[in-house]
Amino acid sequence: MFFLLFSILIFIFGVIILSFGSQLIVDSALNLAQKLKLSGIAVSAIFIAMITAMPETFITLLALKKSQMIAFGNLVGSNIINIPLAIGLPALITTLTFGKFAKKVSLIMIIATTLAFLLLIDGRLTSSEGWLLIFCYFIYVIYVIKKEKNNNQKFEIKEYSNLKTALLFLVGGILLLLGAYLVVESSLDMAEQTRASELYIGATIVAFGSIISEFAVSLTAAIRKQGEISIGNILGDNIFTIFIVLGLARIIKPFSIAPKEVSFSLLPIIFITFILFLITTKKERKIDKMEGLILLISWGIILLLQSIFIK
Repeated sequence: MFFLLFSILIFIFGVIILSFGSQLIVDSALNLAQKLKLSGIAVSAIFIAMITAMPETFITLLALKKSQMIAFGNLVGSNIINIPLAIGLPALITTLTFGKFAKKVSLIMIIATTLAFLLLIDGRLTSSEGWLLIFCYFIYVIYVIKKEKNNNQKFEIKEYSNLKTALLFLVGGILLLLGAYLVVESSLDMAEQTRASELYIGATIVAFGSIISEFAVSLTAAIRKQGEISIGNILGDNIFTIFIVLGLARIIKPFSIAPKEVSFSLLPIIFITFILFLITTKKERKIDKMEGLILLISWGIILLLQSIFIK
């Protein structure tokens, strides 16, 4: 019991470090993006998303060496939790507004997850398929920048010098690496002591810890009435995770996963992203309390099914 409590405390400490590191990097990323004169959705779907995806990236790649199931579970679990927690929950507090490009980004997310599902349904991912996923991400980045270039939007941020921006990236990156290491190690201990499956631990506890940074960014943006930042950050983060992190994970170390686990991991992402896609097709272009509640209830159903079938 003592060792379990100690592992939980280490996990919480790791999450706190991840949060601080992510905030430092996000501040520097916003400074860079504002100079490039991109829209809120483009900035959040590419620059901020890349940065806030670092915890999932580091945790997945670090966990890959010790537990493939925790690595894969964190990768897909964070994509499931992201939408209801970092979009649905803020929508209960304040109405999120967004532009028409949000619909296109959510559709890209559905396509990305469907592609990953089709590639993994046989239980494995080849090296060429891993490179294909990475290539798809660069196509996505080019597409978003081309569509939203010169759509200038000001952000409520404190401007930094180039030197300070670089230092923030460095310090933030170190904190992310340290936090990721603590989260992985403590999660492995909890999996061993509670006898829950490593896939379940990765898809729930580890995934929750790794998306704290996205949640903090999205909640702050929602309170500041910048719904595009919230939505773009989460969808962009998920797209980065599917294309880059999954692709890199395969290139670094071959892994296999049962078709049942693939289905109960990737199909829920498609399901909950499709709900968000339907919401973004509204003429009002806003997410209110009712829709936020729908996203949270959907997550509850997914979590229940995962607890039954993969725990």
